[in-house]
Amino acid sequence: MTQYQVNVAAEAFAAVVMSHAGYDVAMQYGTTQPDWDILATKGTRILKISVKGSQDGGWGLFQGYLENANYHGALDAWFSCQPDDLVYLFVQFMNVALDQAPRCYIARPTEILEHMRTTRGGYGYTSLREKHSWASGIAKGHSDIIPDAWRISPSRVDSI
Repeated sequence: MTQYQVNVAAEAFAAVVMSHAGYDVAMQYGTTQPDWDILATKGTRILKISVKGSQDGGWGLFQGYLENANYHGALDAWFSCQPDDLVYLFVQFMNVALDQAPRCYIARPTEILEHMRTTRGGYGYTSLREKHSWASGIAKGHSDIIPDAWRISPSRVDSI
């Protein structure tokens, strides 16, 4: 898929996932909308969701904030721009056949920040990786893996 197709497919699949979890879903038209892509409601509960799609195993989140190889500074700069009520839903198409569902994860910016501080052997990185083992450099031998708790489920969605 092209990057545009990945984004469109991810947003559409995120709407399916949230609907399946019992939420009413409203979407902004077009990818790269400000702040949120999907508004999901269940009773009085409202979730503003930013959807990130990938087909290569990772999601670039912080590269626009990186200066002088200060990865933790980039994480802090990204976090300072995050709305308090935003939730991220990550959709992964890598190694997913057309007749299979992509893997999905959901997390708040505070959880993402905490996890990203441990990546690349604690040195931080600009991309969230689903599962990546470092073969060289300062993080050689370290593996970055998205926390199991982020895996999409009705209870995870309701508790986020």
